[in-house]
Amino acid sequence: MKKYIPQVVKLNYRLSSRYLKDLTSGVSGKFAKGDREALHYNGMIETSEDITSGEYAENTLQNIRLAVKEISKLQLLPGEVFSFWKVLGNPTKGKGYKTGRTIVEGELVEGVGGGLCQLAGLMYYAALKAGLEIMERHAHSASIFRASENGIPLGADAAVVYGYKDLRIKNSRGFPIKFTFIVKDSRVACRIFLEDNITPYSAKFELRENEGTKTVTTYLIDENGEKKIVGESRYSD
Repeated sequence: MKKYIPQVVKLNYRLSSRYLKDLTSGVSGKFAKGDREALHYNGMIETSEDITSGEYAENTLQNIRLAVKEISKLQLLPGEVFSFWKVLGNPTKGKGYKTGRTIVEGELVEGVGGGLCQLAGLMYYAALKAGLEIMERHAHSASIFRASENGIPLGADAAVVYGYKDLRIKNSRGFPIKFTFIVKDSRVACRIFLEDNITPYSAKFELRENEGTKTVTTYLIDENGEKKIVGESRYSD
């Protein structure tokens, strides 16, 4: 008979494993810090989307407001790494996070911190345009939203699950950067401020459908028209 392992035990195991991996790889000493002297930024790259109206819309906005308050404190120096969960920790009710929609095994379910994946997707999409190094990003398991509900292209999403799936972005530029946000009414904008002005990359998402599976290949195109593949995402319908 298969033994039942409590979720808290699984989570603690995953957190410990990730901590040791970060320690041995040297990443743990490269995580970005806050409370640094403000710099003057000359460049900006922005992505934005609307929060879908519904019974969880206000909760989603509340969760996003809490998250961006913490993320906005950071300034990434060259070579430093942003980790979604290193910054936010576990999104619990005790921290003010509310119940929202989240995807688990291809299904929409209720979960505390629902909506944070939308924020992570905006950050990932902006990071692609800025030419930053994506160290960790996970696609959702399923494409369950109608095309009209996708604020960002399919393939630009980022699933984040505390202890299991993180979004990690490395500042591979030769100057500091900073994530900032605007949350107004039902719209969220993610801005990356850069110390130097750059020509953003154009991110393209090529969709292929085959027997209930959607595959999206992500390309980046630079100012010279040079194109390179940066990832592939698969979704069930």
